[in-house]
Amino acid sequence: MSKFADDLIESLAEAVAMAQGTEHPAPTASIPCPFVYANGRSCTGHVIRIEAYKADLSWNIDAEGRAAFDFQTRSHYHLFCSEKGNHAGIRRQDPATMKFWFDQLPERVQKIIERSCVVTP
Repeated sequence: MSKFADDLIESLAEAVAMAQGTEHPAPTASIPCPFVYANGRSCTGHVIRIEAYKADLSWNIDAEGRAAFDFQTRSHYHLFCSEKGNHAGIRRQDPATMKFWFDQLPERVQKIIERSCVVTP
């Protein structure tokens, strides 16, 4: 296999490891679910999944042969709760309170996403 292919596979493997939490230690505290019920009560769950919609994935190789994984999301992100998933219920659309543009995401979620970009030596 070529060096390019090897670097590409290694970069992808590192990105997967980071996404699965094996590359970095788990955070000490969970990220609270942002959902608020109609009666004003906040959900007691925590974020367990983040989905990016209409994401473009890329691996770029610089002049020194380092591979870098990057992504751009052309749409929004959905957060999923430990207690109620997407809080949609049966035959209902996902609530707007679980959909975010990147700059609207909780800061800790933004850091998780930013940390997912990998550069291999």
